[in-house]
Amino acid sequence: MKKINLFILNFLFLSSLICQNDSLSLQLDTFILNEMTSNNILGLSACIVKGDQIVWKKAYGKANLSTNENVTLQTQFTLASISKLFTATAVAQLWQDNLLDIDADINNYLPINIENPNFPGTSITTRQLLTHKSSLKDSETDLQLWDAPGDPIYDLETFCAEYFVNGGSLYDASNFSNTAPGSSSYWYSNAGYTLLGYIIQEVSGEQFNTYCANNIFNKLNMPTAGWFYAETDSNNLAMPYNSAFQAYGYYSVPEYPAAMLKSNIIELSNFLIAYTQKGIFNQVELVNDITFASLVPNNMNNGFAWWGSDTWYGDATGNYWSHGGFMNGVRTQLNYYPTDSNGLIILTNGEGSYTNIQNKMESFIPLFEKEKEEEEEEPQPNSIINLELKFKIFPNPVKGKKIVNIETPKQDEVYKIEILNLNTKKVENITMLKNNSRLNLSNYSTGLYFLKFYTTEKTIYKKIVVQ
Repeated sequence: MKKINLFILNFLFLSSLICQNDSLSLQLDTFILNEMTSNNILGLSACIVKGDQIVWKKAYGKANLSTNENVTLQTQFTLASISKLFTATAVAQLWQDNLLDIDADINNYLPINIENPNFPGTSITTRQLLTHKSSLKDSETDLQLWDAPGDPIYDLETFCAEYFVNGGSLYDASNFSNTAPGSSSYWYSNAGYTLLGYIIQEVSGEQFNTYCANNIFNKLNMPTAGWFYAETDSNNLAMPYNSAFQAYGYYSVPEYPAAMLKSNIIELSNFLIAYTQKGIFNQVELVNDITFASLVPNNMNNGFAWWGSDTWYGDATGNYWSHGGFMNGVRTQLNYYPTDSNGLIILTNGEGSYTNIQNKMESFIPLFEKEKEEEEEEPQPNSIINLELKFKIFPNPVKGKKIVNIETPKQDEVYKIEILNLNTKKVENITMLKNNSRLNLSNYSTGLYFLKFYTTEKTIYKKIVVQ
């Protein structure tokens, strides 16, 4: 009996929220497809997370024009600078395990010596690199200086030696600020996050990509994620395009810990859920609560990689953490809203603006309903199941004079009702409704509506068709 009751309860609940979520999804479909057309975005996948669930996910457009491949939920996108969130998480894990002191001189962990030439002898620390306050001042456009087809042309140790050490073939003193490390203001640095990848490699004793696979991807059920094309399925990878839909080809930059992670929307959502759940995914710890509080501090400042209220591109009001990605043929966005433990992700293989899509998705987050978690206790005799069944609406469909009869469970109880249209927008409020009441829908046009009953036990939805 318990299993039957739970099945009925879940069925009734799911049937109501599915109607609402499907309606919201249709609205997003229309909006996103129009925005993709207006902004020359060839392919896009996106999702909304509430708590520990994906409440909406969708894929649109083309992953590859030459092969006519559509974007699916399994299509992998280059994440661009969202990659930095994984690099920062890996550093935080090593710090948590007491293998790395993020406030010590980075040269304690490297076989090369790195310093700001304007302040010789002044330490640069891992924490400064994490928060983009290390005195590195490389230009964001530098990221494309050494891009090349296929995987990176430099490994981390070679690139860092050539880029950061005076005399190296890629060294430029202008990449360092005239302000000392430790007192430098925020300067977004791809080179700094490449250096963090090198530190991870040296401290862990594993190649950077191997460490991430063992300690992040495996914990988060991200089996297809990878930093290199050699680690991914090239037949399931979105091709980057410019706004004229010309392909850039599958290219890489040597600063790959800052930009070159590849993932699909489903697996990437697992990473986001680990943050909405404060370091936990499916009861597996990614980081502990102390480390999590340093990655995304409550004051919304000095996050490890995450954009907060003190960064160039973050939310100045401090309402959410985020990170975007911007490379040739790639635009991406990941937002985490700590107050409500929600989030969203947008992945594209084009160069058009997704700002309106992001804003629309953000406005829809509170409207989507989570799936009901399984009940473990026996429902009581006068439970929600009985309550659902005792709300009766007839006739349905309603036509002619459009008068609807409503029977409610209790003779004298007063209910509040909202009438919603197919887009789940409120049409009318009815604040006083007793048993055996009549509802006049004569002013309503033909279509599907929802009656939303507020009771002391739960909110109940009933469909009504007006003909």
